[in-house]
Amino acid sequence: MILRYDQLPEYKKKVVMVDGCFDPLHIGHIRYFQVAAEQGIPVLCNIQSDAYIQRTKERANLLPEDQRLALIQAMKGITYVHLCTNSTHEVLEQLQPLQYIKGLDWKDRGLPPIQEEICSKYGIEIVYLDTNVDTSTNIMSEFMTKTLPMKLKQNVDQFEEILFTQKPVESVHYDDHYFHGDWRDGHNDYTIETRRAIEAKNPQNIKEIFQPKTVLDVGCGPGALMYFLWELGIDPYGIDFSRAAKELAPKEIRNHITVGQVTDYHHFDTKFDLVICRELLEHLTIFQVRQTVQSLAKYTSKYLYVTTRYYPQPQGLLDITDDLETDASHITLMNKDFLKVLFMLEGLKPRYDLERKLDWKNYGRVLVFEKV
Repeated sequence: MILRYDQLPEYKKKVVMVDGCFDPLHIGHIRYFQVAAEQGIPVLCNIQSDAYIQRTKERANLLPEDQRLALIQAMKGITYVHLCTNSTHEVLEQLQPLQYIKGLDWKDRGLPPIQEEICSKYGIEIVYLDTNVDTSTNIMSEFMTKTLPMKLKQNVDQFEEILFTQKPVESVHYDDHYFHGDWRDGHNDYTIETRRAIEAKNPQNIKEIFQPKTVLDVGCGPGALMYFLWELGIDPYGIDFSRAAKELAPKEIRNHITVGQVTDYHHFDTKFDLVICRELLEHLTIFQVRQTVQSLAKYTSKYLYVTTRYYPQPQGLLDITDDLETDASHITLMNKDFLKVLFMLEGLKPRYDLERKLDWKNYGRVLVFEKV
């Protein structure tokens, strides 16, 4: 049962109290609860808040307070739980348990004097029980000093291997068959009519959110998005390293497409209010991604709008994988946060408010930056 602070006086002298962060929750805590329950009195567990952990441990909590509350409430031997948003000594004064039970390690280091004073004042017995277990602090210390560096080294080693063995996808891969063949089960139709249905409200959203006069689409393919922006009165330009892509583009915007490497910086006689780079970076090597990020930062005078495919559920910042089953040229799926860092290092500030507006399908693949 979860108790609020104002309910604690109802349980004066009716419970024993255990107390802690329980982050991470481990086998030692289970033994702590079991030994406390062996006293034969209902046990109330006072659980420290996320804010307390962040303030006193100088780290982020591993488990959110609501999860720690739910987990401990479900444990055998725990009758009541309370989320401590006050200080522990205030909880002791409000609750006045029969016993305040702590691990034996606290006997040597000593409780905070204010807690001892409250216990003495209200006749709360302080009981130190030997649970013969490690502490969360020691477990976290072991993780931070040994496990984490080992995992980081493994992450760096894997990244290094991929970095120096990746081969670029040649431009000839993106031929007429790539854009019109049936190899993607009907999802490979680049006609204007089909693309209009797929884009849906994206072009109008781009116009309303960014209000651009000129747009550069890097990795524009056959130029469907460019065409839709042109219909809305925006002056679009594009870069793609596939000659077939330009040949397939609508005639109205075809001459605004530059055929060349997206990693190279191409000079234009105009400034771009908005630079777009959608579903391109997964086709590049890590080295090429870095070069392209630098070029994108140079092109834009204000906004940058990016979408790509990311590493699913990454464990490390440098996690890299591929998705060759979907597309043989999807050679680099990286951690979204790592890609974000690359852009920020080029002086581009994330605009999370605009990301939410653009990601109306909730795919979680949108990044938006503003030049600072």
